[in-house]
Amino acid sequence: MGTWRKLGIAALSLGVAASLAACGSGGASGASGGEDVEGSGTLDGGGETLVVFMPSTSNSYLAAGLDSIKAEAEELNFTVKSFENDFDQTEEDQQVQEWLATGEDAAAILYWPAAGEAATNSIRQLSKKAPVFQFNQAVQDDAQEFVTAYAGVSDYGIGEQAGKSALEALAERQDAGVEFHGPDGKPNLIEFRFPTGYVAGDERHDSFVETTDGAFNELTVEPLKAPDAQSGYEAASQIIPKFKADGIDFIYAQNNNSATGVVQALEQNGLVAGEDVIVVAGDYSGDKQPLRDGKIHSAVVQSPVIEGALIVRTAAQYLATGEVTDETVTIPDDAEKPEAEIAAPAKVTYIMNPPVTADTYDSFKIWGMGIDELVK
Repeated sequence: MGTWRKLGIAALSLGVAASLAACGSGGASGASGGEDVEGSGTLDGGGETLVVFMPSTSNSYLAAGLDSIKAEAEELNFTVKSFENDFDQTEEDQQVQEWLATGEDAAAILYWPAAGEAATNSIRQLSKKAPVFQFNQAVQDDAQEFVTAYAGVSDYGIGEQAGKSALEALAERQDAGVEFHGPDGKPNLIEFRFPTGYVAGDERHDSFVETTDGAFNELTVEPLKAPDAQSGYEAASQIIPKFKADGIDFIYAQNNNSATGVVQALEQNGLVAGEDVIVVAGDYSGDKQPLRDGKIHSAVVQSPVIEGALIVRTAAQYLATGEVTDETVTIPDDAEKPEAEIAAPAKVTYIMNPPVTADTYDSFKIWGMGIDELVK
């Protein structure tokens, strides 16, 4: 997965432009009633419904993502009906069953599994009703045949970029003559990861470890109850005192939201984030101030605004063409927002995931938007 960012970098319009050469395209699995969709020839949704299943918008990232879905859907003349769960796959499965029992129609299903490894049965049943477009959480092997296309974040990519940022911070500390506390002079690191069973957490962990390649001595990997600041604070308040005597040099939190809670726990334990302990975050969500103050060294820009727009466009383009291309693409991070085009979407489209630090915050731009517009 180390080459994820290189895939499809030539794509100039949301990773799904007409210029993409299809290695092999055709009607995708997961179409309405188990059959292929005949393309409508238009991106206009005609008022049809996109049904969204996703975790709770009490999380700031998900709230911004749903807002973007609704805004893009309105532009393309779709309506949106959404169901939220408390990061609980059992709850989401129940919502799926209740919606299917209504007999309501949908043009497409936009599906964010609460726990990808346990979501395949719901995806399979939904695919009999309408084409399923999965976002944010990677499609599991046993669900591939039921998902028409994936569009959204690469969690491997986020972990990879977080690992690169951690290595850069390590080099800076080494150049400054800082001595570390781990065996053979390695820095000790604690990781706070997403809840157990949340596939994104596995991918962000694996790619971070692969990218850093033994540069850190990992003291522990602590799962959170939820990927938010309160859960980060609660977990760190328990873990930091356990390892404080060993010496904590780095912390990797899989998103900025939980990292802000970790920073608070560090300070309550007499450690200064950004000085005593370097905190590296995954996606940049939640409170932005700790990074701006240098308490969080870096985060990865995973924009819910772009991800929300992308999943809607992917569904609309499939409904317009009845096809997907057998490709994996990544949106370049220096493009202006392109116009939606009638073109078959790629089977897998990743959003860009560049890093941001306090030094680059004010100059950062993607699609003509700054950080405060991209990450709300």
